[in-house]
Amino acid sequence: MLKQQQRSCERASVVVSSMDNDGRMELRDVEADETYEVVDYIDSELATKLRSLSAGEAVNLELLSGSESGVFGAVRIESSGPSARFQ
Repeated sequence: MLKQQQRSCERASVVVSSMDNDGRMELRDVEADETYEVVDYIDSELATKLRSLSAGEAVNLELLSGSESGVFGAVRIESSGPSARFQ
């Protein structure tokens, strides 16, 4: 479960690998051109929204950093889908 006291950040990203059965998904930060994993979610509703995303779709997420480098928990989704697609 995500901890409220962690520092959050917002990232404009593209889905590299959609969410797997363990709840992990890989994304690429558009600005930094780095990949990272989302492994935890603030609630099941957000997890369900993110599970519906396919590789190549864009998403703006508010994230909390995890205990490992390059691993995050999702707090809020700003926008997603083909209409939010990034280059």
